[in-house]
Amino acid sequence: MAGTTADWREQLMTHAHNVYLEGRGLDGNGQAGAVTAADAELLAVLAQQLGPLADEALQIVEAFVIGARARARAGDAAVPAVPPELDARLAIILNGFAPDTSPVQQDQSDVPHIIQSELWQLLYKVRESAELSYAREIDVVELDRRILLLLRHIGPLVPAAISGAVGVDKAQVSRSVKRLLEVKMVERDQIRSPVSLTRKGAGVSERLLRLAEMRNRELTFDIRDDELSEFSSVIDRLLQRAVMLYEQERVRGAAIDAKSVNPFKVDPENETGNAIMVDRSRIISPLMTLSAYFSRSGALTFKRLTGLSNFEVWVLNEIGRDAPLEWNLLVERLDRDHSQAGRTVSSLVERGLVERQGRPGRRHGRFAPSSDGQRLFGIIQEASLQRSAFLMAPLTAQERDRFLKTFEKVHRNAVVQLERERTIEELGRP
Repeated sequence: MAGTTADWREQLMTHAHNVYLEGRGLDGNGQAGAVTAADAELLAVLAQQLGPLADEALQIVEAFVIGARARARAGDAAVPAVPPELDARLAIILNGFAPDTSPVQQDQSDVPHIIQSELWQLLYKVRESAELSYAREIDVVELDRRILLLLRHIGPLVPAAISGAVGVDKAQVSRSVKRLLEVKMVERDQIRSPVSLTRKGAGVSERLLRLAEMRNRELTFDIRDDELSEFSSVIDRLLQRAVMLYEQERVRGAAIDAKSVNPFKVDPENETGNAIMVDRSRIISPLMTLSAYFSRSGALTFKRLTGLSNFEVWVLNEIGRDAPLEWNLLVERLDRDHSQAGRTVSSLVERGLVERQGRPGRRHGRFAPSSDGQRLFGIIQEASLQRSAFLMAPLTAQERDRFLKTFEKVHRNAVVQLERERTIEELGRP
């Protein structure tokens, strides 16, 4: 296997052709056979460029080619030449494992933090400032607001479409629709009929829209039109991946043998490319939907792997990344109030996953993972890296760099927006 610097795609394509034409890697029953020296050497080469995804990539390629070869040999017919569609479909599959090898992006350890923690922090700031801003105008909770604005932007939708657009489960959407029906802001003929705005709902949504547009202008300050257009396009692509990851994790959770399902496999037969019906007129709505799907799949993944909730995973991850971590710095990174962070940290301490240095029972001191916590931290890091690599795989290094730069501008604007709303709230108090 000379040429360890050869492109990993070429290596896998060559291996796929060998498996297809020669049955290499297959036993008499058409299943994957024992690992050969050549396979081990190939895996070592792939690991240099794909890291922890190397083994997954090799297994997925072999499984796909084994299936294609079995279909071609139906009826004991001779194996034909490699069909052109094989390479086309393989190319789609390999896109899911595209690594970033540019000098600026080589440190992949930051990717999970940026994609998960930074997105949560941005949306937390946006939600808090929105609650302060909208509360001065109209008393409608966040999900109800999102549904009213969605219906105004897109038109009547069935509950299932609303659920997909906002990224929350149907039960939450049903409760929200019920609230809006009770106050006569929406209407529908039957329980499964499309939900539409009433005259009252249209009036409220118009008021909400004016506020939303003003907030959107503030959040997109210093972002050019072409930059914003590319950012929105990237969010759409990431949203497709987040939905795929969520659906695959659901399948994995429901499978009798969970190990038989690969949550990072791209199935070209099911990758339709259909756009999620979401309000794209403002920058935050698609980000909220992206975060919702990515968080929902993360909750299933981390619960399965560690038994922890999403927020518990976040807290343990922040402590493990920079242990021992001071209490005030932890709260600052989580961007949550002391009480919420304190309850979670105390729970992790009681379960023997975090150790506290300082006076017991106090929300201060320094925190570090215990031996069990360190083990879970390693699991969290590996899963986060794989999930983020899967999410970002369709982007080139340049696209990813531009996306993150624009994301930082939105985050900066959200901080300014929240500080302004807090100041207005303070000034309005007696």
